[in-house]
Amino acid sequence: MKYLRFVVLFLMLALVGLGANGGCGCPGPTSAGLGKITGYVASSVLATTRIPGATVIAVGGGKTYTTVTDDQGNYTLFVQAGTYDVSASKETFNTRTQSGITVNTDETKTVNFSLTTGSGGTTEISVSHLGVITITHPSQFDIRNIRLDKNLKPDIKSLLDSFPSNIRTDLFDYKSALIIIAGFDPSPPLGTQGSRIYVGTSPNGPFILKSLGPGVVTSMPQSILFNSIDTLNPNNTYYIYPSLYGSWGENMPEEYMEVYTPDELVLIEPENNAEVYEGEEVTFEWTGLGTEEEGWSYSGEIRTESGGSVPGFNTDGTSYTVVVPSNSAGNYLWRVIGSRSSSYAPLSLSRPDDGMSYEIEEISISYPRKLIVLESEPVY
Repeated sequence: MKYLRFVVLFLMLALVGLGANGGCGCPGPTSAGLGKITGYVASSVLATTRIPGATVIAVGGGKTYTTVTDDQGNYTLFVQAGTYDVSASKETFNTRTQSGITVNTDETKTVNFSLTTGSGGTTEISVSHLGVITITHPSQFDIRNIRLDKNLKPDIKSLLDSFPSNIRTDLFDYKSALIIIAGFDPSPPLGTQGSRIYVGTSPNGPFILKSLGPGVVTSMPQSILFNSIDTLNPNNTYYIYPSLYGSWGENMPEEYMEVYTPDELVLIEPENNAEVYEGEEVTFEWTGLGTEEEGWSYSGEIRTESGGSVPGFNTDGTSYTVVVPSNSAGNYLWRVIGSRSSSYAPLSLSRPDDGMSYEIEEISISYPRKLIVLESEPVY
């Protein structure tokens, strides 16, 4: 009963203190008698970008209405009739305000925003390497564990070392990550603060801001920028605009980059917890991602249940047969990694030259399965 009285009191206070609009820009039980301000928030460098999670505030007549843009960068504010100053803000962008927005009862007023960064300009960028990596992986893997080798490529061994050995045989749950690596010679422009990734599902946009990105990494021989998102779907084509930003403004390529997230790589045989004897042949089989002509190759990783590594295999096909060694009884985990690489034509990044091309690497990692090796049957 005390709980019920508390809930009733809370609701009464909310209605009295916040009014029909709840003070948040969202409609109450009805929007009758109110006006509406609606629009989108974009980056100033490209009109078809959209910025989710931007804060939009309307202030006027002693009232303040607040909301945030949705996952497509759009917003709606229900307000009482009046004149408002409407502003939009987002972390790492400059706040912009549009003043004197008059809204009448039952009227919809469109107010779009184009946010600048820093001084609002661009700058020449000298990029020595640009790599794009897409990884389709079990959802439980954290791509923040990825390390780069000396060639600024993902270190697959360290990637797998950090992946927990979870056994899954049904209800497969995969997602795809996008990683962008930019190397600079000798360093990014002075005042650079980080990178952003805008992602679209159509070449015409909109291109949604998915990551604000970390700052400059200097632990490698070259200064690099490393940015990633892990919310894409497998077996899809995406159109992306990576950008660099800082106190000087924001810069992005003149054209989008088209990337593909690989399909899920699913193990077929042997089944999970299958048993084999020492000296027997065992054939590993998995679903294919494409043909050898399309550049796909596969590597099999086999480990003891305690994490020790044993010789694996490499092949261009979708199966591989091995003979189980003698004196190898025990429990093992196995999985398969498919990959291919492609180089693309030069990409304009407002550079003083056009000699830089970019490379795309596609990777798909399966869930592991357990294989039980039994001692050889005695021969009588």
